[in-house]
Amino acid sequence: MKKFSSKKALLLSVLSMVICVSMLIGSTFAWFTDSATANVNTIQAGNLAISFEMRNSENEDWTDAKNATLNFLRKDETGKLTADANILWEPGCTFELPELKVENVGNLALKYQLVISGATNGNDDGKDGLKLLEVLKFTAVVNGVEGDEVNVKDGTAIATGELNKNGDKAVVKIKASMDTTAGNDYKGLKISGISVKVVATQTTYEYDSNGNTYDAGAQLPLVTTKSALNTTLTKGSIPMAKNADGTESTTKHVPVEVTLGDTPVENIAYSENNSGYTGKGVLLGSTSLNSYASAPAGAGDYTFIFKDGTITSAATGYSSIDSLKDTSVYMLVPGNSDVTFEDVTFNGVVSFDIQKYTSPWSNLNSLTFKNCTFNGIIIGTCPASNVTFEGCTFTDYTNTMGANNSNPIWWREDTEGSGANANPIKTFTFVNNKVTGTRPIKIERVGYTVSPVFTFKNNQFDISKQTSDDVTKNMAINIGMGETPKLPFTLI
Repeated sequence: MKKFSSKKALLLSVLSMVICVSMLIGSTFAWFTDSATANVNTIQAGNLAISFEMRNSENEDWTDAKNATLNFLRKDETGKLTADANILWEPGCTFELPELKVENVGNLALKYQLVISGATNGNDDGKDGLKLLEVLKFTAVVNGVEGDEVNVKDGTAIATGELNKNGDKAVVKIKASMDTTAGNDYKGLKISGISVKVVATQTTYEYDSNGNTYDAGAQLPLVTTKSALNTTLTKGSIPMAKNADGTESTTKHVPVEVTLGDTPVENIAYSENNSGYTGKGVLLGSTSLNSYASAPAGAGDYTFIFKDGTITSAATGYSSIDSLKDTSVYMLVPGNSDVTFEDVTFNGVVSFDIQKYTSPWSNLNSLTFKNCTFNGIIIGTCPASNVTFEGCTFTDYTNTMGANNSNPIWWREDTEGSGANANPIKTFTFVNNKVTGTRPIKIERVGYTVSPVFTFKNNQFDISKQTSDDVTKNMAINIGMGETPKLPFTLI
């Protein structure tokens, strides 16, 4: 039996440790491991949607009320209620509108509001037909519960409520009465254009991981008319919006929604310090909302939505982009506003213009066209930093003063200002549109102070040749950088 001294044994132990350490150098530790995966369920966005229907009596089927004409109902000798477009009002009378039904056809809880709006002077004899509203009182009966009588002004909410589940509905009867005290001053007065509009947004009902207050900031728009927009509406009369937590914003306002209807052109004579517009066109806004040298609002602090109407320009053609006449849709709204046109038809040659000479100069923050139809041409200087065309249709149209310039859109970036006064195109988004014509969409002089981003997706272009063309100009989009380009653009 061999014996080892303790010194020799210690030496061997140290040597074996050194060998073990040297083996570990250049290798990694290994641990017993395991894993498991829990799949997250499908993420599905909810759908907020309503239907708006009407009927003259309980014996009739419901029909779509959108863009329908509501005539007051008169009871005949047999007791039957029938619609009558020629009712003559007198003190003490009461007439009802057809029944209206608002139904939740989506899968999210919502709050709704029925608004009386659109009233205009129907007299052409110099009298003010709107004075008749002073002696008319409206009442709404919602699901059998009668509300208070109210004198209607533009944008008056006649009924409000919540529809929390799919299939929940509110059946509304609106009646109007003429005061028995109405005297001779009201004889022969006429109101035109009055309408009932329903608006809806989400409400605090469903729960997330923290509760049911996540949409406490959702607010209904301020519904008004073009007449009120151009006369009585001020920046201070537009309510403040709410933040996501339900507290009041210090800068942002609720959207202003205007139903345009058939909007005729008029003679505009707006001039401040050699700026403004004189000629035929459509004015949207007033100096109570924006004016020369006024301070612009913050980007997106004000929102204006123009819906459901037709604008027909006085111009069917133009000879030069530098000398336009009678083309303007002049938006006299706060600088840096967001403006949307939705379901609007434009006929003829139109330019979209603003009072940009604020202090500092300002554009619109954004200009959006949703589901609009253009039976004509958009021409002039782009009035917004961010532009979107979505779901729009451009029909084939020929410039009556120069067929070669029949581009569906011919916009130039505003290159007049620099520094704080610069008003560049930052983004141009064109998605899900259909364009028929003989010339391309043309955007010029971009990249003067910023590098813009152009996005074109899912569009359909049908470009044919004019009778005087030798060949078809197979170009859908023409983006130009000007004579002295400074910054590149991005195309998506």
